[in-house]
Amino acid sequence: MTTLMVRFRVADYDAWRPQYDGAMERARGVVRSYRVWRGQDDRNLVLAEETFDSGEVAEALLANPAIQQEMEEHGVDPSSVQFDWLDEVGGETR
Repeated sequence: MTTLMVRFRVADYDAWRPQYDGAMERARGVVRSYRVWRGQDDRNLVLAEETFDSGEVAEALLANPAIQQEMEEHGVDPSSVQFDWLDEVGGETR
């Protein structure tokens, strides 16, 4: 399993969030799970965690030009997007 941590800025979080949730619903079966954090000091700073079956699946989704266009249309600042690709190595849930 691969987890993608994406940090970015949006123009308006309240306008962006329903669009993101809709995109995640449409990506069901490709995106296994997702969680979102919002900055405390900057409410338009977003950190999203998205989990995929593999890095290849995530890369294929992100390589789709329609996804990139949709992000911009929904207020994501493309110059702010940062990706971290992570592999789960275990842990403990409390």
